[in-house]
Amino acid sequence: MKQYPEITSAEPGHGLSGTTPYHVDHDAEEIPSVLYLSEVSHVLDNHAYIYGGGYYRRGHIQNALVGSSYEGLVKDSVILPDMDSIDYHFGLENPHYIGDSAVLCFRYQIFVTRSDVCLIKGIHSGKPEIVGIYDSLGGKK
Repeated sequence: MKQYPEITSAEPGHGLSGTTPYHVDHDAEEIPSVLYLSEVSHVLDNHAYIYGGGYYRRGHIQNALVGSSYEGLVKDSVILPDMDSIDYHFGLENPHYIGDSAVLCFRYQIFVTRSDVCLIKGIHSGKPEIVGIYDSLGGKK
């Protein structure tokens, strides 16, 4: 790390993706580059619930953007699963429509999930393009 004093973490995955706990409260050299996309699966007792596979208990998740369009996204607080959970759903403070998208950013563990990874390029230029979709073991789909 002495050779690269501007980096904030030597962790190979999250250090590069900007998803360490440090990145929650600090502007750093590494720009967060991972979004977690889920959807509202159901509503119970006035709380929406979204799929949360790949959640890491020390992931520092706090909020989600939820809605059916970019213009309609609203910020909502995440209710974390209890410590006994082994297959995760996140609760949200408010009800939302089933099928609404939920966008989150947290310290994920993709290798422990049935979720897929979608690599996208061209976001900064306004020309997003899917590079590939991969399973949790890195196999191209």
